[in-house]
Amino acid sequence: MNNKVYKFGYEDTDKKIEIELYGLVFEIKNLDNNNIESLKNLDKENENNVEKTLENILGEGSIEKINNKRKSDGYNELDLNIELNILGCIFEAYANATVDNITNKVQETAKNINNKVNDFNVNNFNREEKREYRRNYNRRNRRRY
Repeated sequence: MNNKVYKFGYEDTDKKIEIELYGLVFEIKNLDNNNIESLKNLDKENENNVEKTLENILGEGSIEKINNKRKSDGYNELDLNIELNILGCIFEAYANATVDNITNKVQETAKNINNKVNDFNVNNFNREEKREYRRNYNRRNRRRY
């Protein structure tokens, strides 16, 4: 039996989760179990707490960058509702990215296994054997009245 070594590089294990917001790209940081637990208790009525949370997740100065981009595009500055919507978008992107990484690897593995099984079943015969098999199969399964 052949021993195979499966190799994974840094690009497989150290993937960054990034979002594009109004044309600005931010990396989602500082979302681990402790921070997610603290987000459950976030005071959604206090705009300062929500802004601090966004700054923590998107990086220092992100609120200022977003406000400048909104002003240049002709929109108002961020308010509490928009900030909460941005948090929702961040959580959606984070959840989709983490789940997709896992499910894509599982689907690829299952697809490879399925292809190998199908190749094993189909490719055991050469062309002449397949023809002969089809001829005999049709002869055996024909009804005679």
